[in-house]
Amino acid sequence: MIFDLHNDYPTALDKSKFDGYVSSNDGVTIVAAVFTTEFDRAIAADKVKDLRAALRGVPTAIEDMGFVTDEKTLSEFDLGGLLYCSLTWNYNNAFAGGALDDGTLTQLGRRAIELMNGRCAVDLAHLNKKSFYAALDAAARPICSHTAFGEHPRCLDDAQVRALTARRGLIGLCAVRSFTGAETADALCSVADTFVQRYGADCLCLGTDFNGTADLPEDLKDYRDIPRLIDGFIKRGYTSADINKILYDNAKQLYEETKRERHL
Repeated sequence: MIFDLHNDYPTALDKSKFDGYVSSNDGVTIVAAVFTTEFDRAIAADKVKDLRAALRGVPTAIEDMGFVTDEKTLSEFDLGGLLYCSLTWNYNNAFAGGALDDGTLTQLGRRAIELMNGRCAVDLAHLNKKSFYAALDAAARPICSHTAFGEHPRCLDDAQVRALTARRGLIGLCAVRSFTGAETADALCSVADTFVQRYGADCLCLGTDFNGTADLPEDLKDYRDIPRLIDGFIKRGYTSADINKILYDNAKQLYEETKRERHL
């Protein structure tokens, strides 16, 4: 069983193919991340509404709330049924500063987090460090849906990981080579193993970013290749329980806890 915290298939595929994509990946729970940065801002709100209707019953998230630009639109946005929302992509917007920019969390961003609290998790992915720590302080349930660990601006450093895991915040390890430095599935398993040795396995899961990037390991292009990760964990002495925790249980727990908080 696999639970992937972040896959951009709602943006990459025509919505007529959503059911087929999910059903073809039997045994995999896929969080459908609606990547709004791809949309024309004039139609983004309608596009998001349309996609959410098509994804009804599927774990769904919003990547980049930047299509919302003011308090009125924010207060009218339906957060119900979402697993998580991120405030921005790589650049500043009305909510926060992105990983490649220098802004910080704004008053509107704080209001957005206030509305998310108790409804969905607050995704800290794509934030710069100033915004990361400000959002972490404000969020009731902070996570980082797809990231890695290192010097790249999209990665988390040691202090960020420790601050997030101290809050029991879940971290999704992505498969993006430029973030992880991993050219193969086995090398990505080494990245995961380094994390586990430092911080434990309770806050790590998969956040592949499949369909959101072509920059993937040569032998880890889709879910059919996940057994290579499993083989890597086994080679490193991981028990079935620990493998399941990373590949399924941790993300499933986030999903179930978020559902209970919303009283669904």
